[in-house]
Amino acid sequence: MPRTRRTDPRHRVMLLMCVFVGLMFFLWPHARTTTSMPLKTVLVLLPIVPMGTALWLIAMDIVRSDELQQRVHLIAMSIASGITAAATFIAGFLCAAGVLVLGGDDLMFVLPLISVSYAASNLVVGRRYGSAGC
Repeated sequence: MPRTRRTDPRHRVMLLMCVFVGLMFFLWPHARTTTSMPLKTVLVLLPIVPMGTALWLIAMDIVRSDELQQRVHLIAMSIASGITAAATFIAGFLCAAGVLVLGGDDLMFVLPLISVSYAASNLVVGRRYGSAGC
């Protein structure tokens, strides 16, 4: 029986991230200045399509991985969620006290924060289990 080759979604995810960054670079300035609410909605939501697709590809890769890789991903995601929760909790207290002033668009940095902390914790946890991450 021929072996099935498990596809690596990293190249597709990187391509989708480049599309996301390009859409944000070109559409976000127009989304802030346009006065038409339907057009503004489309301009704001359009970059979410490649981001959502990339997240779906990553989730499907984790679902198809073996138990050890799933365990490493779960531990790394737990650590990343804790880091992000602590950072946003601290920022919330600082905003409530008037020490820090943030706008609503600062919430866009939650996903990059969780992604960076997930990548770092995935590397550390993967090394603990004897690999360079999953």
